[in-house]
Amino acid sequence: MTKETLLHALGAEGLKVVSDGVAIPDDRDASFLVASPGETIQVGKVIKIELRDSALCLETTKGERFWFTYDLLLGMRVRASQDTRDHGAGFSR
Repeated sequence: MTKETLLHALGAEGLKVVSDGVAIPDDRDASFLVASPGETIQVGKVIKIELRDSALCLETTKGERFWFTYDLLLGMRVRASQDTRDHGAGFSR
């Protein structure tokens, strides 16, 4: 994925890039698929994305920071967070 493709995808999800970064709102969950030799890595529960010229940093709810080049990024998933999704009959908090 290129930086431009990622920016387009973030914009399509209504996420605003501010100062070379994006904060994921509390009502959304974001996960990223990243290529690695021989496997695919999923980085979940991303709360902040730093966008640099040749790399990006994904920060998780656990305070972990993962740095990748854009060409290793395979895809992104953004959905309503667990706390805000409808749990259906009999499953409420």
